[in-house]
Amino acid sequence: MIVLCDGPPHGVGSAEHHQKGPSMTNPLLKRQFEIVREDMHRRYGSLHTAEHIDALVDQTIAERTANAKVETFLPVMVERVVSEKLEEQAAAAGATDPCARQEVLYACERNAGRSQLASAITSWIVGDRLFVRSVGLNPVGGINPTVLEVLAERGIPTGHLYQKEIVARTVHRSDVVVLMGVDQRPDIPGDRYVEWDIADPEGASIEEVRTIADDVERNVRALLDEMGFDEAQSAESA
Repeated sequence: MIVLCDGPPHGVGSAEHHQKGPSMTNPLLKRQFEIVREDMHRRYGSLHTAEHIDALVDQTIAERTANAKVETFLPVMVERVVSEKLEEQAAAAGATDPCARQEVLYACERNAGRSQLASAITSWIVGDRLFVRSVGLNPVGGINPTVLEVLAERGIPTGHLYQKEIVARTVHRSDVVVLMGVDQRPDIPGDRYVEWDIADPEGASIEEVRTIADDVERNVRALLDEMGFDEAQSAESA
């Protein structure tokens, strides 16, 4: 990483700084701001520290929501302002290529089993070299506890996992969208769509979920190989 900034901009407070505006009264808008934040890290994480990106996003959200009468275009405005500032700062430091990471988005019906297995296994294999998301068309009921147990058996971290719904994006598209058990293609912007025939772990025994996890990992590794991650190797097989 080329670190251009050692800390947050002057005058920006903690991560709660942006939570005083209308974003906190509108769950959909709050999630859209979270997506903007994720996109900024994906696009500029190789040039700026995470702390600086977060602080700039917080500052911009606070400024744009302070007196906003209409919320519809706020995420687009915040994305545009933050990206322009980060690019200007990068150019001033002599670095003009953000080197954005590729992104894979996994989608299933509830974001409770298959997509969680896929996202956790992918992150375990490639670390932060690839940006990974997972969503559900109808995310209810929490993450399948047997899925979490099987991941823990394999030494795969699960603390970062949580159920997420599909939210309309602002200006971003995933490089690959993987659909698992989804009959109709959801409104998820992507450059390429693939479908995996993976069994649903809902109601399955732990032995069956282990088999499902093996199936997911085989598909994940094949996809990563297609995307050019030919040196991808899990901690277990290293």
